[in-house]
Amino acid sequence: MSDGPNREHRLLLLAAMASVATALVLIAAKTVAWLMTGSVSLLASLVDSVMDSLASLINFFAIRYSLVPADEEHRFGHGKAEALAGLGQALFIAGSSVFLIHQSVLKLMDPTPIEASMVGIGVMVASIVLTFGLLLIQRYVVRQTGSTAIEADSLHYVSDLAVNVGIIAVLAVSSLGWLWLDGAVGLAIALFILRSAWQIASEASQLLLDREMSGDVRNRISAIVSSHPEALGFHDLRTRQSGRTSFIQLHLDMDQNLTLRMAHDLADRIETDIKKDFPGADVIIHLDPVAVGPKVSVEPPGAL
Repeated sequence: MSDGPNREHRLLLLAAMASVATALVLIAAKTVAWLMTGSVSLLASLVDSVMDSLASLINFFAIRYSLVPADEEHRFGHGKAEALAGLGQALFIAGSSVFLIHQSVLKLMDPTPIEASMVGIGVMVASIVLTFGLLLIQRYVVRQTGSTAIEADSLHYVSDLAVNVGIIAVLAVSSLGWLWLDGAVGLAIALFILRSAWQIASEASQLLLDREMSGDVRNRISAIVSSHPEALGFHDLRTRQSGRTSFIQLHLDMDQNLTLRMAHDLADRIETDIKKDFPGADVIIHLDPVAVGPKVSVEPPGAL
């Protein structure tokens, strides 16, 4: 295996393990803070971190499985395990949001003072620092690998930053007598988490359904084909994404008078250029002869 795939594998496992470790540290800290403050907003953040840890564990095992090379039973590889992990994350996140909605409504109906608010603020500040550090790792890995599972995990942690800032604000003004704000912020967090679950599930579902890649892919492929004067055009372009592998299929139009060797070499050059623009892509090119002039007859060997 080349250095490129090995490096990608190491980066993916690093990001997955960093996510698990961060979630476990946050769970421990937020549990202590919630027990000391009784804040439903902190409880919301705690439950969110528990869901993060479960989702991160799912990611870790899904990524390890997705890195298994193609075999006789999975000719296209195991990349869709990442999309399945995304669906699993969405289910966990949606379940946590329903629980938080229930707890927040109870808090709104019976608001109680928040105790030891400075402890809660300190924990949330530490959470922001840890989350930001994890996001830097995840964003780098996504840029290098294009991992669907890591990107889904990263999107959720981005929302955590905004949530943590909101909780700090709640804890800071709790002493002013705005007891209802704790339940209101908890409810807002729950709805925000539910929205994140929908986005993750939608994206993962589209990948499992082999949705076409982004719209600029056709333009990029068209530019590659046009850079070869012997190519007369292309049609029936089909694309899909499975994990980090792009699958690209197209029909290439070429002069019917080209020899088999010339046609094959042209297709090889175009395939190489496409793979340069889409590293790791699986490219299939079907050759279609096009009449552009009088067909040249080829005499059989030994003919007079």
